[in-house]
Amino acid sequence: MTPLGRDAPQGSDERPKTRPKQALIRSDQQTGLDHLARQLHDDRSVKGERITANTLLRVAIDGLVEYGDRLHGDNEVELLASWREFLSLAASLGSLEAVLTDLADDLAAARNGVSDPITASSLIRVAVAGLARHPDALHGATEDELLASWLQFLDEHEATAGR
Repeated sequence: MTPLGRDAPQGSDERPKTRPKQALIRSDQQTGLDHLARQLHDDRSVKGERITANTLLRVAIDGLVEYGDRLHGDNEVELLASWREFLSLAASLGSLEAVLTDLADDLAAARNGVSDPITASSLIRVAVAGLARHPDALHGATEDELLASWLQFLDEHEATAGR
């Protein structure tokens, strides 16, 4: 499998050309990176290309370059906090995607082949449109409070529609 790289032709087994770049890292970062590389290397299901600390650094750099617009802050602590926030959100969306995909599949199956597909993305657009249309329904300072206020709004709206 070809690592992410701009120099290798897509679908090629040719490794992209790399250049040395020196970075100063703390000893705990080096220890953690080496340990993770060894663990991932040992846990590979397909033996072949080695996984090294440099492999992990290139993966991290590709992620930072691709999603660098999500970083904000004036120092390393703030930049790291924004990166962790992005990763946390991405992980949350990843787990939600499975739930939304199952729901979309159930809804699509109930529609008996209507041509306009229902996808996880379409359900997200529906939810965001509802939130954007009724922002006053949201109350609270935490996610739990916001969710409770939204569900209460939906319950009240359903009760009103049923009358």
